[in-house]
This record gives sequence, C-alpha cells and structure tokens, in this order.
Amino acid sequence: MTKSDMAVLIIAAGYSSRMHDFKPLLPFGETSALKRLIQTYQAHGLEHIYVVVGHRQDEIREVLKEENVTIVYNEEYDKGMFSSIQKGLRAMDEMIHAFYMQPVDIPLIKTQSLERLYEAYVSTRKGVIYPTFLGHKGHPPLIDMKYKAQILASNGEGGLKKVLEAFHADALHVNVCEQSVLMDMDTKEDYENLLRYEALGAPNKEECLAMMLQNEVPPHIIKHCEAVEKMASNLHEQIVCFGIGIDKNALSAAAWVHDIARKEKNHALVGAQKLRSMGYGAIGEIVATHMDIEIDENVPLTANELLFLADKLVDEDDVCGFEKRFARAFQKCKGNFEAQRNITQRLNATRMIISKIEKLTCKVFPYG
Repeated sequence: MTKSDMAVLIIAAGYSSRMHDFKPLLPFGETSALKRLIQTYQAHGLEHIYVVVGHRQDEIREVLKEENVTIVYNEEYDKGMFSSIQKGLRAMDEMIHAFYMQPVDIPLIKTQSLERLYEAYVSTRKGVIYPTFLGHKGHPPLIDMKYKAQILASNGEGGLKKVLEAFHADALHVNVCEQSVLMDMDTKEDYENLLRYEALGAPNKEECLAMMLQNEVPPHIIKHCEAVEKMASNLHEQIVCFGIGIDKNALSAAAWVHDIARKEKNHALVGAQKLRSMGYGAIGEIVATHMDIEIDENVPLTANELLFLADKLVDEDDVCGFEKRFARAFQKCKGNFEAQRNITQRLNATRMIISKIEKLTCKVFPYG
C-alpha cells in the first residue's frame, strides 16, 4: 500500500448557514480554508484530491482553476453532507484503496496527524482509522474502500457516523498530538479560535501533554516540566519589556516538553530529535541545549538560555536557588571528576545567563 493508492475527499458543498459566511473561502493567512487543506494533503504526498462542491460552486471552481484536483458537483447538496460523501465516492477512481473523509470546516489538520493515520492503516489494515486527541475522536477518519458499497447503499439517516458504527470491530483509534483534529468552524467564534490557534506558531499546552503521554513520560517528569514552564514564563515576563524578541509560545512549548526523552542517555539531544521527527524542529532546537549550552555574553538573551536557566532553578517541581541546586549536584557526584567538570560548566553558564538578565533589567536576580 502506497499513498498513490489513496485519496482525500474534501466536502465543501454546504451552505455554511451558521457561520454566516462561506467556509471554504474563509482566509487563513495568505490562503483560504479549502486551499489550506489541499496544500496539507499535497504535502502529505497525496495525488488524488477530490473536492465536492455545491453551494457557490462557481466561486470555488474559479479559486481552484490552477489546482491539480478533481472537482465533483453534488446537485443535491441541500440534502446535507452525507449526500456529498456519496457523490464523491461515486466519482473516485476504481484503483483507490482508502480515502480520508475531510470536511472543509476542519481546516487546520496537520501532516503529522495524517502520517500517524497512514502508518496505522498500512501496519494494521483496519477498515476505519480515527484520530484521537487526549481521548476525543476527531477528523479526518481514514476509510478503506471495502466499505464503499455500504456507504453508497445507506439512506443517509444518521450520516456517515451511523454507517461506520456497524464496523466498530474493524476500527482503530490512533492518538495524535495535534488538537486541530477536533477544531471545526461552525460559527464565527469557532473561526476566531482557529485563527488564534494558528497564530500560536507552536504546540499549546494540551498538545505538549499529548506528546508527553504518547512518549510514555512518567507523571513526575511531566510535573517537573510544568514547573519549568512556569519559571520560564516568569523569566520571560521579567525581560519582555526590554525589547528582547523571544517567542513566548515557543519557549513555553519547549519547557513543557524539554524532558520528553528524560529516560534516554543524552536525553536533551534525543528529545530534540524526537521533536524534529514530529514536525517541531524549532522547539527541538531550544530543547537540545537545555542541559549543556555555550553562552556568548555579547549577544542578546535567547530562548535557549531562558529554558536552560529555568531548568536549573527547578528541583523536581520545586523552585530553588541555583546555588543550592548545584551544591546538591556536586555532592551527589562526589569523586566523579568528569561529572563534576560538567556540573561546573553548567554552573558557569547559569551565572553568565543571570549576569545577562541583571545587566538588561538593572535588577538583582531573585533566584540566587
């Protein structure tokens, strides 16, 4: 099974009545909800992209005239989404083995989630693969074409959900780390929430928790990471008014997941690689230096330095003075000269970062 045998069915035929605006063409950055989805599935590696249109079809056709997609018109779009699903299925190439069922009003799906569904489908060959986020089922389901006949034979009562319920023994729920699988836009408020979510530019707290749980991080380490995030946010608050351009959202995300590989040797570097592989390269770069870091006193403070310092000011989940923290570390490694050399380097780096903060704020650092 390869992606050349798969398709996505994007449903963009409805009235958008509750939104009081036309969902497929709502803007997201420099593109629209519909084109954003097309770009995501193209980035995922799909060639077969079907878009079912109905209401205001001419506008959508104009917008998509340069796109390599198959547009399917549903004359009965006023009967609801299920009629559009059936219309799209009838139009699909016979060589398609499975398809993602993608409503246009869930536009911020990420390739990481799609990859998780695809990998689960290839490895298990289950008939229906659902994405779940922290225990909640989301979109898009990945559906094997062996259920095409049953979907087409349905009278539509209860929609696609009702049809698929009959195959629950052949279904698989796959945990993903992107909250966007749950985020639709039925109303203006929903749309505004999606815009705020996209503007974060980094995983939020719930997504970070999902990443930690997916990597089987123990509760006490998660608790430590939450304490480090609070400290990192506190440090950021102290310096933000001085014009230091540190992305607070990226810093918080890095703090929440900095010990994602705590059980591994060289866990900072291993954790950074895990995050890069999950599509969070920028967060990984910050996490990579939370154990060992080189400080240049002649450049402005960085997110890497604030995370490094925050981690050194938290012992398990308790805030402590860095002098006390390092004294304990030296005592613990008594007689191990290599370990003590590493601790000394970290202590010196801590002092240099604190010196940067004190020079910037003209205040004595409160966590001595």
